[in-house]
Amino acid sequence: MNDAQNITHLLGHLPPAVFHEFITGEFGLEWPEPNSKLGKREQRATMQAAVSGLDVHKRQKIEEVAENIVLLSDGAGQDVVDGFSADIFDDTSRETFAIIANQYERTLWLYINEPVLFREALDARQADVFRQSASCYSGFMAPSNLPVLGDEASKAAFHKSVAVQLGCSEDGVAIQIFKRLRPDTQTGDDVALYQFSIHHNRPPEIVDCVKASELVHQEVIRAVSSHITYEPTHGYLEVLSKDTDGREALARIVADTLLQSPITGTKIPLKRYDYQSLATPQPFDISGEDVTSAKVIELGYSDSNYRSLVVKTSAKDVDSIYTAAKSLILPTFDFRDHLLSYAKLSIRLKKIDKERSRTITIILREENKCNIKTKREKDRALCDRLLAKWHLVKEIGNAKPTIHSIAACPHQSV
Repeated sequence: MNDAQNITHLLGHLPPAVFHEFITGEFGLEWPEPNSKLGKREQRATMQAAVSGLDVHKRQKIEEVAENIVLLSDGAGQDVVDGFSADIFDDTSRETFAIIANQYERTLWLYINEPVLFREALDARQADVFRQSASCYSGFMAPSNLPVLGDEASKAAFHKSVAVQLGCSEDGVAIQIFKRLRPDTQTGDDVALYQFSIHHNRPPEIVDCVKASELVHQEVIRAVSSHITYEPTHGYLEVLSKDTDGREALARIVADTLLQSPITGTKIPLKRYDYQSLATPQPFDISGEDVTSAKVIELGYSDSNYRSLVVKTSAKDVDSIYTAAKSLILPTFDFRDHLLSYAKLSIRLKKIDKERSRTITIILREENKCNIKTKREKDRALCDRLLAKWHLVKEIGNAKPTIHSIAACPHQSV
């Protein structure tokens, strides 16, 4: 079932009875009750077959919901969920939510019982996924510590200005304004982050579909979302939108209507993950952090013929990745003779209070990709600090660099 990846994922992580209740209650499907006398694997296999037998359109509708639930069920998603639940739930709901251990059940509970809260949490999670992506991100400097206006008149002015900018009627635009906390990259302390989400409909599209064995045309209207965040502590005003040319206009509308302070147009530099220096051994400074060790455990490179090689070792290996590569390839092998296209670092965290010691990994790959944007908030802040301390991340303004622009000179560390 290639078109139901997230349904399958959800089925594998929810108790069969909970998944059954979700499918029948939310989508009105009539399925037989799961047989509790069978094992979970057998129960799930039966429901998997039932999902496969659904009409394609019904399955796609469930898949869209499942995708959002899965996105809010990973570590970073649960951090967002926890932040909202602490502020908005009443005491009874909070107690009900607190005793749910399964992270997928927690997100599903939020979807069913607090749909508005679920939508806001999903917006926050999606904004973090695309943060620092040159294809949809622009950042601007605003004055710090400005009050964010939340009165009806200010929100109405914001709504009207956005509609004019997007060329829509006001009822064709939906806006959401909410506040959450996130750890500061440098200190780890919680700082306030205001998010302004804008949703508007694209022009109708005509798609083909089959009904009663006939090919028919069907009109589909899709919504497009943009997210603007303001961090009072630093004065960062960031815009996440696919509309490159319209990002600054959205930033100015927020500044004019909700912050009532102009922005200069000065842009926040994007980050570039510069990991070519890992081609040679180097010490990792972990002083002042709750970290016991850090080590490069995988390095990879590609050549002009699109051939690639990845060397892997264990975090517990007494040898470094560089020694391991020499033993696996040639005694004279040196990563500095190649242009790195992949690196994986293993970071061992100390045991703190009730949280056990654990390992987190940082993966850097290709032009400017890094997996820390999908991590838990506190882990992400730690990774950002460490990468900056190890000179593996640099500010590049608004240029879009490519990894191939780095000179791959033999024995030269960039």
